[in-house]
Amino acid sequence: MTLIGVTGAPGNVGTPLVQALLARGAHVRVLARRPDHARATLGEQPGLEFGHLEFGDRRTYVAAFQGVERLFVTRPPQLSRVTRDMVPALDVALGAGVRQMVLLSLQGAEHNPLVPHAQLEKYLLGTGADFTLLRPGFFMQNLTTMHLPELRGGEVFVPAGRGRTSFIDVRDIAEVGAVVLTEPGHAGQAYELTGAEALSYAEVAAKFSAATGRLIRYTDPSPLAFYRRLRERGVSTGQLLIMEAIYATARFGLAARVTPDTARLLGRPPRSFDQFAHDAAPLLTQETPHA
Repeated sequence: MTLIGVTGAPGNVGTPLVQALLARGAHVRVLARRPDHARATLGEQPGLEFGHLEFGDRRTYVAAFQGVERLFVTRPPQLSRVTRDMVPALDVALGAGVRQMVLLSLQGAEHNPLVPHAQLEKYLLGTGADFTLLRPGFFMQNLTTMHLPELRGGEVFVPAGRGRTSFIDVRDIAEVGAVVLTEPGHAGQAYELTGAEALSYAEVAAKFSAATGRLIRYTDPSPLAFYRRLRERGVSTGQLLIMEAIYATARFGLAARVTPDTARLLGRPPRSFDQFAHDAAPLLTQETPHA
């Protein structure tokens, strides 16, 4: 049976991807920096195994990819220098027999050389190996992970101005990932994955307000105010610069494109933001822990 390697699990996309692959009867190896933590999070399941992979630590590469034929590649958020930290590992993966790579990229990466996803795309296009590029819009779940403290405090705090964003639920991205990793016909393809509508962040705040029954406002911070607050919270400079670049695409009107790719690949409409807000409401109404 074909062995599929998954990086980025547990994680926003990696966790539901593993479940979607197992539901299709796939044999999956989760490649994690902390495999014991991954095992504790995902549990022991038939068809699931765990390996140690740490990008930047060459000692972990050979064993991680042994026997893997297909690989789902996710960039760890803290890694911005992907040519140094990720490409050597992917070279080893190809040499070990990986024949298909599916890259979790970013909507518009082909036009935005400032984001590391663009460097990974360029690398894969030059390898000659089978690849599939998934270019999703902004994850709905990013709002309830990275920006959860502000949401619990009653504000959507991102520097996107009045721009609109074609949000997508990570569960839909994961299901698309399972499709392209287990079905033929996706080599050399790039799929731009979005939800069915593009929303302003004021509309996002209104939907969260409706789902939670409490007022949540979009405060529209400047890029500098956003940078300062998240730096105070401990977010790294490299990660923040990437986030600033991503939000700039929304601010300049470049993140609003809606495509049919998600619905076509899944055979159903993508999940709506209203559904996501309803599902996330219990999380948003919890008290923010004090430091």
